Amino acid sequence: MTRRDCDVLIIGAGAAGGVLAATLSEQSSLDIVLVEKGGYFGAEFFNQRELDMRVLYAKRNERSTADGAIVVRGGECVGGGTTVNYALCLNPVRRVWDGWKRDVGLEGFSFDERASDYGIPGLNLTRALTEVRHRINVHSASDEEVNDNNRIFERGCRALGITTKRFELNMDRCLECGFCGQGCAYDRKMGTMITYIADALERGVQLIHHCDIDHLIFRSTAGTPTVVGARGRVRPTRQGSRPNSVSPGAIEIGAKVVIVCSGAIESPVLLFRSGHPDPHMVIGKGLVLHPSLPIIGIMDDVITNYRGIDSTVYSDHFLESHHILFLGIFGHPVFGSAILPGFGVEHFNTMRAYTRSAAFGASVFDSVDLANRVEWVPAQGKSFIHYRLGDGDRERFRFAAQKGVEILFAAGAREVLLPSEEPIGPLPAPRFRDARQARYCRELRFAPHLTTITSAHCQATVKMGEDRRRSVVNSRGESHAVRNLLVCDSSVFPTSCGASPMLSVMTMARYQGTRLVAERARYGL
Repeated sequence: MTRRDCDVLIIGAGAAGGVLAATLSEQSSLDIVLVEKGGYFGAEFFNQRELDMRVLYAKRNERSTADGAIVVRGGECVGGGTTVNYALCLNPVRRVWDGWKRDVGLEGFSFDERASDYGIPGLNLTRALTEVRHRINVHSASDEEVNDNNRIFERGCRALGITTKRFELNMDRCLECGFCGQGCAYDRKMGTMITYIADALERGVQLIHHCDIDHLIFRSTAGTPTVVGARGRVRPTRQGSRPNSVSPGAIEIGAKVVIVCSGAIESPVLLFRSGHPDPHMVIGKGLVLHPSLPIIGIMDDVITNYRGIDSTVYSDHFLESHHILFLGIFGHPVFGSAILPGFGVEHFNTMRAYTRSAAFGASVFDSVDLANRVEWVPAQGKSFIHYRLGDGDRERFRFAAQKGVEILFAAGAREVLLPSEEPIGPLPAPRFRDARQARYCRELRFAPHLTTITSAHCQATVKMGEDRRRSVVNSRGESHAVRNLLVCDSSVFPTSCGASPMLSVMTMARYQGTRLVAERARYGL
């Protein structure tokens, strides 16, 4: 067995864990170990082949809800989601964070750049955000970087009086290859692997990848559980990965502080497996997915759809009124073939029109429903994701589908498709020939396995708040029940963060890392 002792153990090397490791090593001399379940794959591995790059995703991109109806995508590699996402940067939404202060009593997280939260000079979200944006080179997409697919979406919105905006992206001199979802083969996407994690490694942080953490180790101190480390197993390094810092086999890591950054699916599962106290049964409950419905239009001419920068245009026109975000985005051929509707010859003919296809996504920022949850079943040694759209979210999706169909027809589509086999109105399936038929979207039921919904923004399963009956961690990310155990990732958001979550997660991690260093005596560091 490998035995390693350290000051701080960070579990998960994604958006949160990478920023935390860099921040702690930048601002202190703490001994830090950063553990990642996935492999350490770099530019030399990213061959732009969809099937090969499945190793970058949780369960090889086959993770889904328990009924198999919704694929729940998530990065599982060094860099996490920042390695395989589309570089979309939306700032933390002040209205949402202020609502969390009001509704669940969050403390700190000031947006006033003059604030010093917890009495720590310069600690506030605005400063943390500014530092993150600078490090990952966030900037607006230029006109020249907008491909045909995004221009079609933009044109359709403009024709209907729907406002659009340009995404800010964390890229540096992008070559516009169009393969962001398969990892950047040119190191031009500024994910945490080549920014914050590289910074951390240069400062002496130890990275252990291919490491399955089975459980956290708790020890009772004066009747109160205190985390003192974790046990797990290091798997053999997968071909194509960079070398590991330890040999395969059992591992035990002792630590004064443990920070769980494993994401909204794996973080609650780790707490379950570790026997974390849960007297009010809140761990894993209230899962938010930001479910998304692809909307596809067949154009007259061949267009650039997945090549170039994949996503540069979005519309938040209906965000305040319906919690809907439209975003120009297109699936690569393998993923797209699973999304496109139809069977046999019909599906084949739709795929033949692939080069003439335009598409965008309608994403609903879903409501919290405690029935939507992550569950751990010890007898089976498995976790399960349970999720159903609520009535209000279904109605928002119907509205989004109708508007989406109208947008593509306004942009010049000859036919518009939804990834669905549900009969609506007089139509045997949602395949529309003109904009007037869009009204039939009001009859969609979003039945599992009949309508395809995608998801990539899991949140809200280890909620933070000051009320122990409704939350797992407090505003500092500290467990209410276990000393020196913190959680810092999208799981701690009390509800949807109201945006694509990458910048919100990274900003929170920068904030909490700065706070932890200033308050290290609180943890015996």
